[in-house]
Amino acid sequence: MNRFNELINQLFVHPRLSIDNSSQYWDRTVLCKVDNLRGLEQKFCSANRQLDQDIITSFGTDEPGADQYLLHFAPGWDSNVRKQPVILLPGAGLDANSFTNLYGMGMVGLQQQLTAFGYRVFALTFSHSHGDNFYQAEQLADAITRVKSMCGVGTVDVLAHSKGGLAARIYLSDLAFSRYRGDVRRFVMLGTPNLGLDFAFRNPSLSLPLYLSGSNGVIAWDRINYMGSYLDTSENSIYLGGCFPGQSQMLFPWADKYPLDMTQTDWWTTYYGGTGFMSHSHGIEKAMQDGGNLITRLEKAGIHPGVELAVLAGNNQMFGLVPGEGSGQGDGLVFLESVFHTDGMTSQGARMIAKTQLYVNHLEMLFHSDVAGWVDRQLRDD
Repeated sequence: MNRFNELINQLFVHPRLSIDNSSQYWDRTVLCKVDNLRGLEQKFCSANRQLDQDIITSFGTDEPGADQYLLHFAPGWDSNVRKQPVILLPGAGLDANSFTNLYGMGMVGLQQQLTAFGYRVFALTFSHSHGDNFYQAEQLADAITRVKSMCGVGTVDVLAHSKGGLAARIYLSDLAFSRYRGDVRRFVMLGTPNLGLDFAFRNPSLSLPLYLSGSNGVIAWDRINYMGSYLDTSENSIYLGGCFPGQSQMLFPWADKYPLDMTQTDWWTTYYGGTGFMSHSHGIEKAMQDGGNLITRLEKAGIHPGVELAVLAGNNQMFGLVPGEGSGQGDGLVFLESVFHTDGMTSQGARMIAKTQLYVNHLEMLFHSDVAGWVDRQLRDD
């Protein structure tokens, strides 16, 4: 774990890292196109264009269209003993390679561990790592159809990390452009913010370093007073017109439950809107409106009956030597209470088979052996 600590600390200085020769972890990668998304636009900025060279080669560009995604095939996808396919969905700012060798840290990812357990594993790289969750739900629906056909099965299992779980919930709740087709057997969530998060608004002191370092992370400020001049940071912001549309869709206010840190820069004006000492923010309520109040919509819709659900939450707030979000119990990014907020999901008859917490942080969910063992227990029937 020393390598993990070292690289996690590096991420706070130069947070855009990728894997050399990432295609080595996959049997093959296929560029897929979704007719329902043809002609729709999505915005990129320098912070969130595709970075991995093998992924850029597969897409043919570092700014793929909304109608494109990559379907990755793990070794043994057509021969492993467990015939029920598993599709892996990455979280915000990540791609399919987060399940193999996260940031090149040398860890054995969930993909390799599940493959070793005998599963037939696939994964998606969304065209935009912070993209609209409705677009990503449509990409998932298309991938499910393709995987079912190739594997000769009627259903698949879906395993989603963090933001990827919201795209899956949109499809499974019949809110996507395509109707749910009854083709998911089990839906496993790792650190998914089921009742949203307010991290960008709760931690505004990170905004300036995130912006200046070129991090693939969203900020709550659309203007920053830097060295006596205002910088227009609207492209990197969480609001409508910025390049992080999927982030506003994940928002939910937690300030009444977990008080804000008054030592944070412009803590009040960031959260509630206004001009502070060094920034301007429209506030979390406006950003939630920009995101269509997705969390509330998902809570009302519920997941389709017949789907079995399993939820894993982390309760380690430390990323190596760096503390993550500590206002309340959680994995350093998402509150445990948000991950475990599942009543809305089961309101239409979907069945919860497991709700578990492990001592892991938000990123360790992608490779920790305890997580892989838990996932295996949720997916297997024997």
